[in-house]
Amino acid sequence: MWDPEKYLRFADHRARPFFELCQRIDAPAPTKVVDLGCGPGNLTVSLRQRWPDAELVAIDSSPEMVAAARERGLAAEVADVNDWVPDASTDVVVCNAVLQWVPQHDRLLRRWVSRLPTGAWLAFQVPGNFDQPSHTIVRELARSPAWRGQIGRVGCADPDEQVGGLRTPDVVLDS
Repeated sequence: MWDPEKYLRFADHRARPFFELCQRIDAPAPTKVVDLGCGPGNLTVSLRQRWPDAELVAIDSSPEMVAAARERGLAAEVADVNDWVPDASTDVVVCNAVLQWVPQHDRLLRRWVSRLPTGAWLAFQVPGNFDQPSHTIVRELARSPAWRGQIGRVGCADPDEQVGGLRTPDVVLDS
């Protein structure tokens, strides 16, 4: 269960990558903007400010986060990103710090790209903190004789390998 209040304690740390990601989106007047994994909506409101005429859809899997986003006046809905399918009017999709929680997200990305209309923007980022103690300790534990059989293989995928399948003549990647 996600707690919006605890989540917002680290809002400054989460905001910088979001804003850096969104600055790269060159969509002057989108019709529909979707924030996948909107959390409590504190960053999603900036999308509404940037594109006031666009339909803004905010999606998160946590009912608590969606409730907090709605308190900010956002039309937020509880949904699983695995089930989301872009429609023909979707111009911009922002997915910040979500996909690291989604197994086989490379397949999900390929599905989204194949269904987005020509000229649409899919802006996503996955935190690259794989060398942090929280990750290295888990890998060490998984390799230890006591836990190897219980946990199995734990590893990190190379980001370029993850998005490599998206490279087509119609897709511009900036990884």
